[in-house]
Amino acid sequence: MITATGDLVQFLALRRANTQVSTQFETAAATVAEGKIQDLRGALQADFRPLNAVQNTLTKMAAYQEAGTQAAFFLGQQQSTLAAISDLATTLSQDLVAAEEADATATLDTVSSSARSAFGQAVAALNGAAGGRYLFSGAAVGQAPLASAEEMLDTLSTEIAGMSHSDAAAHIKAYFVDDAGGYATAFAGTDSDLVSFAVADQQKVEASVTAMSTSLREALAAMATGALVADPDQAVSAGTDLLSAAQGIASERGTLGIAEERVESLQTRNSSIATSMELHLAELTSPDMYEAASELEQYEQALERLYLVTSRMSALNFTEFM
Repeated sequence: MITATGDLVQFLALRRANTQVSTQFETAAATVAEGKIQDLRGALQADFRPLNAVQNTLTKMAAYQEAGTQAAFFLGQQQSTLAAISDLATTLSQDLVAAEEADATATLDTVSSSARSAFGQAVAALNGAAGGRYLFSGAAVGQAPLASAEEMLDTLSTEIAGMSHSDAAAHIKAYFVDDAGGYATAFAGTDSDLVSFAVADQQKVEASVTAMSTSLREALAAMATGALVADPDQAVSAGTDLLSAAQGIASERGTLGIAEERVESLQTRNSSIATSMELHLAELTSPDMYEAASELEQYEQALERLYLVTSRMSALNFTEFM
């Protein structure tokens, strides 16, 4: 004889079984659909240390890759700036050297005008910023390193007033090249603390070129001399100095190139590590899809069996059962 109590017990048992199998079915279905293990605690036997280590490494690699991207951009902008200044120096040096053969006042005025323009462009370039950082201020990336070109030329014009051509040229060179000169004193950046980028574990790349670079100061001195001293002999001397400075700038560009190659190399290594960690992460979090599909099928069959039993007991249709 079937009692009401027995029917209730069977009903509750079937209900619990239905809830359990339905939950397992949904978990298995999500595993197959997403291609990810849903119960990581069970799959990893509650030991999350390997997973955490992989995720931490991926986070670090992402940070290093971002720093490397910023470093490559910063160094690339410096490289472009130095290339532009080098071109200015090379072109102007030829005009300055040629001034000896054309002693006409009009020619000197033209050369002076060219020198003033080159000086202005060079100073503006050295005061340039990229990505919110001034390029040649060292670690003091929040401020321009130099005064404006006009301010420096006005100051020098006042200081050399009444001097002979040779004395004026010597004074201008000292202003830029001497560490106690006006240029070094007015430099608003920092030459001892360089901007650096942490691009890998215990690996930093520094942007070593600042506006205090000797070759850049020599180039500016020669340009300023050509702009302010209207004398063929001094123009030729400035042109020669400018050629020498251009060679120094080329050396600075080589130093930047080495830093750029190092960034690229470390970026490649970081990318390789990240790829390896992503594969390892997939191993830890991805199921065996064959097993997952088989498990899903098993739970589906179990639900069908439960449906048959329940439907016989209560004449439920499958829609109501689900």
